[in-house]
Amino acid sequence: MKKIILSIAFIAVSVITFAQVAVGTTSPIASAVLDLTSTTQGFLPPRMTQVQMNAIAAAPEGLMVYCLDCIPKGIYVNTGDGSTDDDDDNGSTEFVNMITGESSGTETTTAIVDLISVTGRIWMDRNLGATQAATAYNDAAAAGDLYQWGRAKDGHQSRTSRITGEQATSGNPGHGAFIMLSLWTNFAGRDGLWQDGLNDPCPSGYRIPTETEFQAEVDNITTVGLVGAFDALKLPITGFHEHDDGLIKLAGYGGYYYTSTKSPTYDGQGRTLDIGPDFLDFRHNAIGNGMAIRCIKEFVNESITDTETDVEELVGPTGRIWMDRNLGATREATNLTDTAAYGDLYQWGRAKDGHEERDSDTTTTTATSANAGHGNFIIADATTDTNWTDFAAEDALWPTGLNDPCPSGYRIPTGAELEAELNVFISNDADGAFEALKLPLSGYRHIDGERNKEDINGYLWSSSSSATGPTYLRFNNVDTTATVQIINNNNRATGLPIRCIKKE
Repeated sequence: MKKIILSIAFIAVSVITFAQVAVGTTSPIASAVLDLTSTTQGFLPPRMTQVQMNAIAAAPEGLMVYCLDCIPKGIYVNTGDGSTDDDDDNGSTEFVNMITGESSGTETTTAIVDLISVTGRIWMDRNLGATQAATAYNDAAAAGDLYQWGRAKDGHQSRTSRITGEQATSGNPGHGAFIMLSLWTNFAGRDGLWQDGLNDPCPSGYRIPTETEFQAEVDNITTVGLVGAFDALKLPITGFHEHDDGLIKLAGYGGYYYTSTKSPTYDGQGRTLDIGPDFLDFRHNAIGNGMAIRCIKEFVNESITDTETDVEELVGPTGRIWMDRNLGATREATNLTDTAAYGDLYQWGRAKDGHEERDSDTTTTTATSANAGHGNFIIADATTDTNWTDFAAEDALWPTGLNDPCPSGYRIPTGAELEAELNVFISNDADGAFEALKLPLSGYRHIDGERNKEDINGYLWSSSSSATGPTYLRFNNVDTTATVQIINNNNRATGLPIRCIKKE
């Protein structure tokens, strides 16, 4: 008899449980399965990172979580597109923000390993979506995902994503399907979706490169084609996702990489780097095509640009605008031996960090990166190749703007720009240098840390380097042999003045 009574009680409780659940109220809303009522507490959903959220196995449509590090943070709901139990599985779950409808943000699944190129820029060593860095130019595991230009990471980039012919009306379609149209969106602001950093799928601290940045790498590739691209940046062949029929094309033939640059000629097209057996070309491509992405690091200069030197303009003989004084000088030179105008002495490629002061302390410890991390002048000799650092991409430290100490709007001049001024000096001597650019006889700091030639010779660094060393300007004040010349073989550990030229 007790068993029967207990069974009846259990059934009654079960009916109540499955019919409705109420917390904080004895009168739940009839249409609610769960009614939470409170004026002092809230509902706390599961909280997790984007990686944890996207790793939920077989996430069903409607599943909600609070994402702690998504962009933006908030409650995300799985739409079903791309979930692992979906008939049109694209290989990944897709969560979208409940307020904005945007996908869960930037790429977080691709391992981040740096690769320093010959230009000194830092890239990821693999394509977005790749499981490894390429071991050869035809390494399929390194091909990665294929993005439509301007579109965020939302599932469409998977090579097995579902397809649709419906054009998006905003910068975020709200689903993970590949849109089979040359213009995947009619959004009026589509040109800025990548150019302005919107929808950029690269991990934090990285971004999609511009055409100019890719071009700088191509200019340094000696073997044009697949082999050269692989040797330079480990770029593999990728194929592309054709917008016309939704098929992957030329997967075994070439590499196709988007830049963040829009076509200046054709509306609705982006600029791509196309890599073939014997070519490296930049071309226009419809934004509806899906192509690979290789992210470049967003460089944050660890140095402090010079803000102590007053910025006063001086027009040189060629018409170019210069600062009227050397970095670190307290005034424009009043004569060739005006010590207040001599300024600081920089080691080539090094940032403003204190070493440039004429009486800075010295050290014999060679730096191992682009930034020394201290303000000591680094003494060098033959054992250190007369250099202050063993950074592999040293030639790029000033030409690419890295470590450039010039004030905002100015930069270190190239060797060609210094030579152009020299060629129109009124005389090829120290007087000509002073007349043209108010250049004093500042002297230099030897690689042993000692200052030399003050009141006798004047010098200026350029941002250019050569096989025999950086390019610099030298002039002297010896009556019988006074000359001004460009020289291409100074030591990087030498300390010379800098005169900044205005950016055009």
